[in-house]
Amino acid sequence: MTVTNPELTLTLDDAVAEVLTLLTGLDLAYRPELNRYVTIARQLNRALRSNALEHEWGYYSTTMSAGAAVENDQTVWLPADLRARAVGDDAVRLVNTDGDTVRWAFVLPRDALSKYWARAGLWCAVTRNAIHFSRPFTNAEAGLDIQVPAMREPTMFRLPDQSQELVEVPQEIRDQPVDFAYPDVVVMRAAWYVSLTDPVMQPRAQTLEAQYKDLMYQIIERDDRFTDSPYQNEFTVPIQADLMGQGFVHAHPHSDERRI
Repeated sequence: MTVTNPELTLTLDDAVAEVLTLLTGLDLAYRPELNRYVTIARQLNRALRSNALEHEWGYYSTTMSAGAAVENDQTVWLPADLRARAVGDDAVRLVNTDGDTVRWAFVLPRDALSKYWARAGLWCAVTRNAIHFSRPFTNAEAGLDIQVPAMREPTMFRLPDQSQELVEVPQEIRDQPVDFAYPDVVVMRAAWYVSLTDPVMQPRAQTLEAQYKDLMYQIIERDDRFTDSPYQNEFTVPIQADLMGQGFVHAHPHSDERRI
């Protein structure tokens, strides 16, 4: 059997209906023109934002180009809606026009970057949407494309127009998909949020929170237990040992093979 699209898909209409079912146990539906529909849509947006801060499965990973390296520059700025990813053995790469990695810049803690200023290699640290490198780019590195592992923010639902008159909501707004591979966890979280703000539903809040967390832990266990861990060697502190690439060397160095 061939799986063409392994991701689940729920539209805004579907998600609002699922939230109502979780809250009431009934197959209810609200007209998109009414405030109640928009209130639930706002809580779905809030659940999307909160979900992106969870365990590694929760964020939206991507790789972006931060532009070409400029000689003597030492800081690169990212757009406000993207933040650099620093998980495990992540690294910023300087790539030539053929797509080959010319230089690796491994991510260090911010307070450790100052120890590397006199080294020929390249390291970096992240502060909000700025990437600070251990030294300025050289003439040989100028023009290389800076490829940054990044996390984007989730795509929020566009909400219906809240005018005084009840205007029919376009189908394109109602058909917006939930921007997550497993939308049930977003729906469950939104139902919990709605119950916290609705006095009638507050007795359900504790139960909904428990159901949401059970589902969240199931996803974490699925991804952690049934997915191979990334290859990671023991980290060797460069200030204490030589990292000149002794022994086996291949195209992309791992944590204990960070060459200068």
